Amino acid sequence: MTINEKTKTLLKWAKVIFVGLVIWFLTKYFTKNYDELMSLDFQIRWSAFFLSMLFFFIYKITLASLWHYITVLNNTQISYVKAITAYLYSILGKYIPGKVFMLGARLVYYDSEGAKMRKVTICFLIENILTLLGATLLFIFSLFFFPNDILSQYQYTTWLLIILFFICIHPKILNFFLGLIEKVTKKTDLEISMTYVQMVKLVMLFVANWLVVGLGFYLLVCSIYPLPISVALYASGIFALAAIIGILSLFSPSGLGVREGIIVLGLSVIMPPEYAIIVSIVSRLWSTIPELALIGMAFIYSQLANHIDKKTKRETET
Repeated sequence: MTINEKTKTLLKWAKVIFVGLVIWFLTKYFTKNYDELMSLDFQIRWSAFFLSMLFFFIYKITLASLWHYITVLNNTQISYVKAITAYLYSILGKYIPGKVFMLGARLVYYDSEGAKMRKVTICFLIENILTLLGATLLFIFSLFFFPNDILSQYQYTTWLLIILFFICIHPKILNFFLGLIEKVTKKTDLEISMTYVQMVKLVMLFVANWLVVGLGFYLLVCSIYPLPISVALYASGIFALAAIIGILSLFSPSGLGVREGIIVLGLSVIMPPEYAIIVSIVSRLWSTIPELALIGMAFIYSQLANHIDKKTKRETET
């Protein structure tokens, strides 16, 4: 067996173990919450539920496209279809603690296309920063629609946070910290090559995408408990905040448990707590089902592409 064949065999086994771990984490979560969910009295309005899921599909495909756009701006791109496939495969990494598997899944694809691994890693870092910043900006903006007078005294603080937000995304500031990392790791070529205008544009695109999934989340809530449209932005902000905390919870697979807790706390302000608990549990299914469907589509595409490539090579050789 050659080194190349050994590497392929190891990668196949790694994928099997990887998928097994994901299934184990998800099964553990859903079995833990199944009894609690079944004990609660509620009905789902399926038309609103499936419409909300469509919003989540759009959100995920747009995220994958934004990832590709970031690599284009940093001269690390591969073909759009392969970039989307790599991104969708990497979603599995969300369900393993540590988040490194998300990066690892993309590195395998980009390495096979000859892309520089450090550049891909920087793009991954930028994507995560923009994801967090986009969600943060949406959450901060949603505070103006907080259904309570308590926060009215903090409006100036909120505007200050927004201004600070736009200062922090300047490439010179980000490159300063990347320069410190270069000194510690003794690695070069970690600089972000994007302009400030491009960064602001990307942030706005991420905010818009967060708004899409936020409105989807609002529809999900309405499929379980009717809420007025006036709280739609607040519900979107709560989902964004829950996602932020979930992302920062490095050792919680896909923020399992952490995200749900934030959703319950936030929604309990505008609906009965028992319904907020139902929404928090159902929201995990709401996001997991489309993600697994997209991963399945990426798998089928990659298998078909590999089959066509092998067939083409055989025909060329003959």
